Amino acid sequence: MERYARLGASDVRAAAMPFSAYDDKRSRGRALIVGGSAKYHGAPVLCAISALRIGAGYAKLLVPSIIINPVRALSPNIIVGELGHSRIAYGKAALSEIERCDAMAIGMGIGNGEAAAGAAGRLIGAAAEAGKNVIVDADAIYALKRLKCAGNARKRIIATPNGPEFERLCKRRLGSIGLEGKVELASQCARELGITVVLKGHSTVVTDGRRTKVCTPKSSALATMGTGDVLAGMICGLCARGAGAFEAAGAGVYLHCAIGDMLERIEGNHAIATDAIDLIPSVIKDFDKIIH
Repeated sequence: MERYARLGASDVRAAAMPFSAYDDKRSRGRALIVGGSAKYHGAPVLCAISALRIGAGYAKLLVPSIIINPVRALSPNIIVGELGHSRIAYGKAALSEIERCDAMAIGMGIGNGEAAAGAAGRLIGAAAEAGKNVIVDADAIYALKRLKCAGNARKRIIATPNGPEFERLCKRRLGSIGLEGKVELASQCARELGITVVLKGHSTVVTDGRRTKVCTPKSSALATMGTGDVLAGMICGLCARGAGAFEAAGAGVYLHCAIGDMLERIEGNHAIATDAIDLIPSVIKDFDKIIH
């Protein structure tokens, strides 16, 4: 018997917070995205635009100053601020933005340097302790092992590792253990760290150690660079709108899988990450609830 449930439309309904006819950009939720480096400047932009597309009203992106101009040139839809010079840094500017945001995503494109990981760990802890849900992606995931924050704060953290990132974080080999084995390992990792884990793969596992859900798309259309940044942004946007950590993660994964299946029909196996962003409204708009 399966020890998990399958993600479905009901998971999206559980995470889709209602809109009001009187909303403004701030009442619809403020997403903060921290990422980027001299080598990777596109990843945090994909994340920020995805947060807006899923329904957040406001997105602020903090990147190292060395890439601020090329990042600003990529999209007029986001506000871009400086955080550090050649890599992200911890400081008053970031803490001030954390206070103002409703949810934060961190890690996209920061690179694997020790200094960036250290800054990411301090920012994750500060955001979680401040009561903000935090989506931790890419190289920021490695900061979670040494994270210092209370158990209640940890419940606000959503880690989104791919296979190699999961193995390095939890020191467990995935190999060819199959879906049941991945469910067990992801659940153990979530319990040990006290967080929600989204173990990405063809079948993606979402677990907080108590509840576990799985989504398996019909295609591999999203097996291309940048689509993980899109997923992180979708989850961040749902959290900024008011969804809980586990609920936002499950809804984001289900919608991400639906986008992949839509792209396979449209683009075959030739889609890119921005194609996925463009389809976010198509998969979420039918779940919108409007309060007049």
